[in-house]
Amino acid sequence: MDFLERPHFVLALRPVDTSVRAARDVVRAALEGWDRPDTTGDVELITSELVTNAIRHASAVTLVLYLPDDKTAMVEVWDDNPEGPAEPPHDMQAESGRGLFLVGALSRVWGWRQTDEGKVTWAQAITP
Repeated sequence: MDFLERPHFVLALRPVDTSVRAARDVVRAALEGWDRPDTTGDVELITSELVTNAIRHASAVTLVLYLPDDKTAMVEVWDDNPEGPAEPPHDMQAESGRGLFLVGALSRVWGWRQTDEGKVTWAQAITP
């Protein structure tokens, strides 16, 4: 089955801080509407971290959420910056820089790939 036959959405975001909350809210509402509530908040947090990275380093950002199967949610953040995300050294005292660490801890797997227009950073999360 093609993923487009399963629940999915695409949301263009402006590269501003308020887009992070909007992305979380839309993801929460979509999952609830698909009867897959994010009871742990993991998908929302993954979304928040990926969108935050994109809006800090790109000028065009698009969020894609889809359900490839009955237990998985895929979060993709497309942006126009071709540089891949870099995970800084872990400094638990730092005020920032732990986003990709959190994405890795909360997702089954995550990664990124270049596109003709920039890159897509993605994470696969388990949903109830």
